[in-house]
Amino acid sequence: MSHLSSSIGYEIKRIRKEKNMTQAELCKGICSQAEISKVENGKNSPTIDWLQQVAKRLKVPLSMLFEDHLRSDMFTSYDQQLLRLLQSHQFEEACMIIDDIKNKIDYDEIKFLAMYYEIIIHEKRNFRTYLETIGEFKQLLMHTSLQFKSPTLYLRIHMAIAISFIEHEDFDSAENSFQELLRFNYDTIELKKVRIKILYNYAKQLSEQNRNQLGLEITEQGIQESLQIEDGQLLGQLYYQRGYFKKILNRNPSDIQKDFTMAYSLFRTFNLPVHEKILLEKNSSFVLFRI
Repeated sequence: MSHLSSSIGYEIKRIRKEKNMTQAELCKGICSQAEISKVENGKNSPTIDWLQQVAKRLKVPLSMLFEDHLRSDMFTSYDQQLLRLLQSHQFEEACMIIDDIKNKIDYDEIKFLAMYYEIIIHEKRNFRTYLETIGEFKQLLMHTSLQFKSPTLYLRIHMAIAISFIEHEDFDSAENSFQELLRFNYDTIELKKVRIKILYNYAKQLSEQNRNQLGLEITEQGIQESLQIEDGQLLGQLYYQRGYFKKILNRNPSDIQKDFTMAYSLFRTFNLPVHEKILLEKNSSFVLFRI
């Protein structure tokens, strides 16, 4: 389903909840409740006629149902810019964009994004200790509108906390963070994609603790969920991770070969040369063929 369908569904759900209206009340005389649910979760593409009826029932202009699409595009643009600057250690340039967002942008979720990157930059520049950084992340999570307006960012912040604990070998706190994350309600395709990243990072933590059997189970869960939603974003890394766990656990060599070969094929398909290089350096003997 398209990004536009997903964003329209999100906006309908947001306005409906804002008006304390149930799905049954919204759909009466328009369609079934199941249809409303599918649209809100980005699983169906609504027609213009259908949207006009829904907008009338919600007592909002039709254009308002497309507002989230504009916000989402702006969010993605700023996210990509700031991530690129962060990765290249261009902190001053990133801070200029963050200040620009604070002064000129009215959308709360984009302001939250700026605050998220500002916290990361402060730690990268040694302005904060890792515990102070976690404290600031937790303060950001306390904004009541964050989880509703940008659930993906809400989850990213939680994941950043968990990863920070791993990096500083506080595995008990990391475990608690991952368990809290996995209790979240992942009711849209976009959120399910975030959940797959969480499973991948959780399994990485388990490998560092030599909890390899559980790590294998979590990785297999990630693979199955990726296949269910036809998302290949992390599938290569997950197959690599499963091959790694099977190798450590002395599983069937042919199964290990299948996983590493699948990972290699996906790295080639998605043009991930760094991942491909690491795989071939460490596990080339398990790759059945090369492209």
